[in-house]
Amino acid sequence: MQVGKMYKFEGWGLARSGLEGTIAVYLGEDFIHRDDGLIIENHRILKVGAPRSTLIDRGLLKYMTEVTA
Repeated sequence: MQVGKMYKFEGWGLARSGLEGTIAVYLGEDFIHRDDGLIIENHRILKVGAPRSTLIDRGLLKYMTEVTA
């Protein structure tokens, strides 16, 4: 994944996430640092037409394919 590139969510595992067919700009990693010292790796995307970014789990990265012009 490259920050600033546009990606489309595709794959059978996305049915429950509501992201199937969604196009978004990848904004990069966004770690959550918990009080117990555990660091959770998440990622930020900005869906086309959305006013705010969305936090996704790293498990969804495998369903993102780069959109080419």
